[in-house]
Amino acid sequence: MSIPVELAELQVKTGEYTWAYLLTVRPEATPHLVSLSTSWHHDGEASALLMSVSAGTARNATAGSVVTLCYPPLNHDGYSLIVDGTASVHDGVAPAGIDAIPEGKALLRFTPTGAVLHRSAAPGFANSATGCANDCLPVDASTT
Repeated sequence: MSIPVELAELQVKTGEYTWAYLLTVRPEATPHLVSLSTSWHHDGEASALLMSVSAGTARNATAGSVVTLCYPPLNHDGYSLIVDGTASVHDGVAPAGIDAIPEGKALLRFTPTGAVLHRSAAPGFANSATGCANDCLPVDASTT
């Protein structure tokens, strides 16, 4: 089942999770997945998630610019929070409240563009006419 999450509600929703996976694509077009913690940063009217990543992950994220964060469920029947967004390397000094970035690491700025809560179908759920094996619903990108 997929449930749209309004971007205005995303900061509260991410606060319910403890960590996330960041999914990027390597130059050879293979997926790259890392686990990390995220924190929100507000500069003026824009809000973004900041995270410390390796130089390689930063290169992957900025080369394609479109990346995904997946916050795994906290229990076996819970929802994953999947957040699509754009990424850029934060240049300069780490903002207040963010630890200094270690040598060889980069501070990645993730700007969300859409989000859904998702989980697999419950046991015994009949597949839909489209063959979907999850209890999912289509999500119109214009609603996120």
